[in-house]
Amino acid sequence: MNMKNVLLIDSGSGGINILKECVEIAPRCNFLLFCDAYNIPYGNKTKQELVSITEKNLNKIYQFFKFDIVILACNTLTATVLDVMREKFPKTIFIGTVPAIKPAILENKEKDILLIATEATIKNNKLIKKYQNSEITFLSLNDLAVLIDENLDNLDVIKPYLKDNIDERFGAIVLGCTHYRAIIPQIIKLFPDMKIYDSANGVARRLLSFVQDEPVDNFQVQIFCEKVDMLGKLWWYYNA
Repeated sequence: MNMKNVLLIDSGSGGINILKECVEIAPRCNFLLFCDAYNIPYGNKTKQELVSITEKNLNKIYQFFKFDIVILACNTLTATVLDVMREKFPKTIFIGTVPAIKPAILENKEKDILLIATEATIKNNKLIKKYQNSEITFLSLNDLAVLIDENLDNLDVIKPYLKDNIDERFGAIVLGCTHYRAIIPQIIKLFPDMKIYDSANGVARRLLSFVQDEPVDNFQVQIFCEKVDMLGKLWWYYNA
């Protein structure tokens, strides 16, 4: 039985967070993370732009990595292109990344809940639209993902930004961008009583449902990034 090839796509370091969780929970396939460094960030692009970018990237990558499963390791990309890519690549299994809203609501019925994400995710995500009139507060932080990418080796410098933008009255926070998992330690330090919810575990378990019968020996992890300096940073972050 041949191992399935799993492609993860993101525009920056957020994909590493999903990759790590997938390798931990579903080490039954060959992984390739594609970091689309030339289109950082995805969060400030239109749906039409992201559809075009993603289709071109998938066609390019398939020339050297015959993927069976594609994980859109980015909330913005999931919200804008998932349905279109499923139509354009019908033989490929697509897994999206959506905010962990449901568990946050179920476990915090008496507490205020904050969801932070890019503006594009908040505008286009179907699950978020469903809860637009609920008790959840939505906050777009378009520059936070870029700040994380720029400060992977010293994320504490982002603490003043978090303190200025996040109200401590919230009992729970939903991380609606895969980059944000990197700053969980900083959120805990600033807001120790706030429960944190992110999507990585859910994505990994969804992947496992497709590959649970695969062998577990000799899987490979690769990272592809056309900017060499960023590639080194990503490998450092993956091994950190």
